[in-house]
Amino acid sequence: MIVIRKSKFIGFRVTQREFQEIDNKAKKAKLNISQYVSLSALDKDILMFDDMKEMNRQLSKIGNNLNQLTMLAHQGKIKEVNLSKVSEDTSGMLEELCEYLKGKR
Repeated sequence: MIVIRKSKFIGFRVTQREFQEIDNKAKKAKLNISQYVSLSALDKDILMFDDMKEMNRQLSKIGNNLNQLTMLAHQGKIKEVNLSKVSEDTSGMLEELCEYLKGKR
């Protein structure tokens, strides 16, 4: 991992209302104010996936089930599994994610 030391300091003043707004946005993005302001000033996209918690939970469950099926297949306990429903579900989630990302740009 390459670590880049930040050696320059930029300070600026804002009103109390501006500070609160920046602080709230930084917290929502799960960043500190410095990270949030730097990314914003450099026109970097800041994507927040709070809306994706349910999708993440579903994908986690699918991953766990696939791992269990893989273990059973390696043990010779199962030979064939119909994964068409899993394929449909993950395709739907991918489409949903793409639509979400399009709306955020």
